[in-house]
Amino acid sequence: MNNEVAAFLAFLKDERQLSDNTLMSYQRDLEQTVTYLEDRGIVDWQQVDHYLLIDLLNSLRQQGKANSTINRVISSLRQFYKYMIRHHNLTINPMEMIDHQYTFNQPPAPVILTEKEIEQLLAVPDVSTPIGLRDRALLEIMDATGMRVSEVIALDLTALHLDVKLLQLTGKNERERMIPLSQPAVKWLTDYLDRGRPRLLRDEHETRVFLNAHGYPLTRQGIWKKMKEWVSEAKIKKEVTPQTMRYSFAVHLIENGADVQLIQEILGYNAMKALQPYLQVSPQQLSANYMKYHPRA
Repeated sequence: MNNEVAAFLAFLKDERQLSDNTLMSYQRDLEQTVTYLEDRGIVDWQQVDHYLLIDLLNSLRQQGKANSTINRVISSLRQFYKYMIRHHNLTINPMEMIDHQYTFNQPPAPVILTEKEIEQLLAVPDVSTPIGLRDRALLEIMDATGMRVSEVIALDLTALHLDVKLLQLTGKNERERMIPLSQPAVKWLTDYLDRGRPRLLRDEHETRVFLNAHGYPLTRQGIWKKMKEWVSEAKIKKEVTPQTMRYSFAVHLIENGADVQLIQEILGYNAMKALQPYLQVSPQQLSANYMKYHPRA
């Protein structure tokens, strides 16, 4: 592990031309990290997950190190892992799961719906009506994908690949990603597109998937308002928002053994940080298969 640290320091000196004092700070931070990891039987950077690094940071705190010192270590590790990903074919960057500034007071865990509560919510819409079909399809999509509200309202017909149970989305920084769909989501989305959306549609050129009663694209405010109605009718005694559906999607996958990297790819790293209280196992110990692990797939 020290070989990679030495190569990184040489890179900083030759390519970045950093000062000797800065290089010494990097060296000190990384060498103490290597010592900490080797004391725990870790001999390869590929073995390191974010839990080990969090333990390292906690140990520095227990030693009485200042927050500024701990945050400098975070900065050093963040730059080191960027280098390792780019130059040493490292496939996992555990620093993506750690805040830029380390804090010791963990935020409260987000509200999560149980699988039973999800079923109660899904049963609310009256699917004999176009609006009810839309609502059921929308809830199924949120449950199956963990999509942001902004992504749901922007969802276009061209993004649907229902024959292969996939959605194609363009996220932040124009990065495209494919999201798998559960069988119920495909079923209800198909029903809505066949029997609900045509009755709501007013403009044949409109390509947004989810429309309101007037034929216009559904809005963020519209979904929030509907969510309150659904939760009330389902008699769920929790503070539920569209974000709750997003977090519940992730936690249900985690509880069923899905790969955290798979969930990160679907949700993004920022969302995963809020779910730290629910991450009980190392990513290396999990196996990735959405269709196997989603409870309603």
